[in-house]
Amino acid sequence: MMKKINNIILATLAVCVLGSCSDFLDRNSLVGLSEGNFWQSEDDAIMGVNAIYHANREFTNSIIIHGMMDDFTDISYQSWATGLTTGLFPADADFYKNSWGIFYKGIYRANTVLQQVPSIQMNETTKNRVLGEATFLRGYFYFKLWDYFGGVPLYDYPINVDEAYEPRNTDREVYEFIVKDMTSAYELLPESYDQSNKGRATKWAALAMRGKAHLWAKEYEKAAADFKYLIENSDRSLLSDYHTLFRVAGNNNSEVIFDVQYIAEQGHGIATDRNYGNAMGPTSGSQRTRPTPKLVNAYEMIDGSPFDFANFQNANGDPFNPNNANDWNDEAAVRKLFENRDPRMHQGIVVPWSTFLGRGGVEYLYRFPVDGNAPNAYVPIWTNGSYAWRKFVETGSVYTLQDNMPQNFPLIRLADVILMYAEAQNEALGSPDQSVYNAVNTVRSRPSVGMPNLPTDLSKEQMRERIRHERMVELCGEGQRYSDIRRWGIAQDVVDGVWMTEFTGVQIRQRGFPDHYYLWPIPISERDLNPSLTQNPGWE
Repeated sequence: MMKKINNIILATLAVCVLGSCSDFLDRNSLVGLSEGNFWQSEDDAIMGVNAIYHANREFTNSIIIHGMMDDFTDISYQSWATGLTTGLFPADADFYKNSWGIFYKGIYRANTVLQQVPSIQMNETTKNRVLGEATFLRGYFYFKLWDYFGGVPLYDYPINVDEAYEPRNTDREVYEFIVKDMTSAYELLPESYDQSNKGRATKWAALAMRGKAHLWAKEYEKAAADFKYLIENSDRSLLSDYHTLFRVAGNNNSEVIFDVQYIAEQGHGIATDRNYGNAMGPTSGSQRTRPTPKLVNAYEMIDGSPFDFANFQNANGDPFNPNNANDWNDEAAVRKLFENRDPRMHQGIVVPWSTFLGRGGVEYLYRFPVDGNAPNAYVPIWTNGSYAWRKFVETGSVYTLQDNMPQNFPLIRLADVILMYAEAQNEALGSPDQSVYNAVNTVRSRPSVGMPNLPTDLSKEQMRERIRHERMVELCGEGQRYSDIRRWGIAQDVVDGVWMTEFTGVQIRQRGFPDHYYLWPIPISERDLNPSLTQNPGWE
C-alpha cells in the first residue's frame, strides 16, 4: 500500500498535517502545495485519500509497542510498567490525547476528501472508489473512537478550529453513523484491486466493519447476516498455514480483509521485530511485549482436552508444580508439557525446548534454565522464565532495519470474521445451531492446525465460552482481546489484581483494571478547548 508517504500542508482540525502520496507505491515531493491549488485533478483526489491511510498507520505504529493493546489484557504483558497495565494511568496521559488526535486527524482528512472530490473532473469509477475509501476510513476511525471513548462528537464535514465545540453524541448515534458510513462505503467500493493498489479498503472490509459495529451494539441478527454474506460471497479464504499469516511471506494473503501495509525502508516499516522480537532474531528484538503463562496454558491438547499441569509429572514423579522453579529444571519433564498441544501454540509462541530459526539462518534451541554458553543457544532478553512471541517475528530473515520491517499488520482477517459470525449467531439464538459449530470448527481445522471439532450438544452459555476461548488463542497478539474483554464486560474479572508472572511463578508486577477503565477518559486538553465535552464516569 503506502510504500512511501509525504505530507501536504492543508487546514487541520487543530494542528494536524495532511500526509499524502502520489499513488499507493511512489512518493513525490509536495513541498509548497496549498489547499488553494490542490484538489484539481484525479491525482490530487488519490493523494488526498492516501493521506487518510497514513493516519491509520500512525495509530498502529503507536500501539505496536503494546502488543496492539493485548498487553493490557490477561494474555500478554509489557516488560516495562505502563499505566494501562497497572491501572494507574492519569486522565491527562498523552496516550489518550494522542490517540484521540490521530482518529480525528483521519476523520478531518476523510471529510476533506468527501467535500472536495465530488467537484473534480475525473474518471467516475475512480471517483466512486476514492469516495468509498474516504467514507470507509471515516467510519473506521469513528468505530475506534466509539470503542475506546464511547459517545464522541460527530463531524461529517472538515470543520474549522472555531467550529470544534460540539457536545458528545450518544453511543447509539455514533453506532448509527458508523453503520451509515459502512453501508455507503460498501456500495461504492470494489471487491478487489490490482497488485499496485493492494491494501486499499474493499467492500468486504466495509461489510466486516458494519457487522462488527452491529456486534458491538449487540444487534446480533444484523451482525450475523453481514458476516454470513461476507463468508459466503467474498473472495477471502483461510490461509492453510497459520504461521505464514504473521510473516512477510504472508503479506497480501487470501485471508486478510483489511491491513496496514509496510515496506523495509526507514520510516515506512513496522517495529514488530523490536517489540515482539527476541535477542536471537535478525534485528535483536527487545521482547517489550510477551505472552503470559495464562495464554500458553490455554492451548488445548491435540485431542481437544484442556491442558492441565496435574496431568504431568516432575523429575521425581510428583505432579508438576509450575510455581516450583525446580520442576522446570528437568528437560524431559518440561518437554512433555509442550508436546501434543494445539499447533497454534508452537506456531505463535517460543516455549522452552523449542527451536527458533534466527539471525543468520541459525536454528537456536531454547534451553531452560537458560544456558548462554551452549552451542546455538537461544537466549531471551528475559531469562528467568519468559515465553516469547513467534508471531510477527521474522525467522532466518535478511532484514536488518529493526524498527522498519515490511510486515503488513492485519486489522481484519477472515478467521476473525468467522468467529464473530459464530458469536453473533449464538447470541441471536436460544441455543447454537449447526452453523455456529461449523464456523468455529472451520477455524480449528485449518490445515496447519487440525484441531478436532467441538463437542456436540453445547448449551448457549457453553458455546459462548468456547467461542471466547477460540478468539483468545486464534487472535492473540493482534489486539482484538483488549476490545473483546471490555465489550464482554469481563475485563475487570480477568485483569484486575492479577499478577504478571514468569512461567516459573515468579511475580513481576500486579495488574490493575479499575471500574472506569472500560472506557478511556476524554482527554483533558480536549475538554479545556471544548467545554461541551463531558467526562466519562470515574475520570473526573
